[in-house]
Amino acid sequence: MNHGITLLRMILREMQQSKLNTLFCLLTVAVAVSVLVALLSITQDSVDATRRMMKDMGFNLLITAKGVDPARYQALDFDGPDLPEDYVDKLVKDAKLAQHIVGKYQKCVQVNGCTIVLTGILAEKTEAGGMKPMPTAYDVADDTVLVGSAAASALRVEAGAKLTLLGKEFAVKRVLTETGMIPEDIRVFAPLHQVQELVGKAGRVNAIDALACQCPVSAKDIVAYLAKGIQAVIPDVEVHPYQSILLARHQQRVLVDRIALAALSVVMMASAAAIWGLTHQNVRNRRREIGVLRALGVADGRVALLFLGKIAIYSVAGAVAGLKAGQGLARVLRVTEQNLPAPDNLLLMLLIGTPVAAMVFALPAIVGGLLTEPAEALGDREA
Repeated sequence: MNHGITLLRMILREMQQSKLNTLFCLLTVAVAVSVLVALLSITQDSVDATRRMMKDMGFNLLITAKGVDPARYQALDFDGPDLPEDYVDKLVKDAKLAQHIVGKYQKCVQVNGCTIVLTGILAEKTEAGGMKPMPTAYDVADDTVLVGSAAASALRVEAGAKLTLLGKEFAVKRVLTETGMIPEDIRVFAPLHQVQELVGKAGRVNAIDALACQCPVSAKDIVAYLAKGIQAVIPDVEVHPYQSILLARHQQRVLVDRIALAALSVVMMASAAAIWGLTHQNVRNRRREIGVLRALGVADGRVALLFLGKIAIYSVAGAVAGLKAGQGLARVLRVTEQNLPAPDNLLLMLLIGTPVAAMVFALPAIVGGLLTEPAEALGDREA
């Protein structure tokens, strides 16, 4: 064999001889990668959009002391067991599954013949600084209150009015927008420490609101999973999910991931079939050349490298082109205005994994060609 003919030159000559086959292979890889990149971006964008919408709906976890009777709690009887206020700081520091922690002390009281839920509240605490506060995480200044819409209507107060609660006068800072939920619209929010003083519960809270925002999609029983994580930090508590919010968010993530996986499977199978078919055609068209090389003593591995090298070149080129095209396709097919790109680590994995996958898809066709005896291959006409 002529030693001047290197493997690279042979690969390039093979690509030159089978231009149409090479072009179709490159396009197959580019289209597959572009669809996958667009799919990853759309999935990322839809999950983030749902996360923001669910956050706007409010907290999805209620943490109380053990022994709290849910029936009494639903009947607005909050006089059961309570918790140390410093549990809020413990959760902020160590509970990785819950963010946006708000401690509160709530009690039903009569004011001017009307029933309200007096709610002493702390400003929201988070582990990471700079997070946008929850829409229902109120920061109430001393000597002021925020009044729920139904409570304001019953008490006939508006912003700027004075309101006396358990003998202490507060200024109404604002009236909250109607939520349509009980007891939210009959709450009167006041600073936690002032409410603790009024009810004789210094350093205590009887409820902690939190947002579970890092729940793994793989968790089968999301409620038990969250409870276990929180109770590892503060054991003597019970975790009550706001079911419609918590489960809707988790199920949406599961659904999006399943749709993405199904689409990924379809794209991968179609790409595998296309690459196998094109490689099989290429190997069949080169049976005589393969027979000559093997008859001259060229090792099967070197012959296989001729085809694998070609696949590596067109798959890398196709992956790069597909990444660029996929990013553009994602912008065209975006589901929200934000249009989040696919994570860089996933794009890098796709760029590296594409040539490997292409070679694996083509390997059966290459091996099949090498199993043909040289004499048999040389006796055939070129297809």
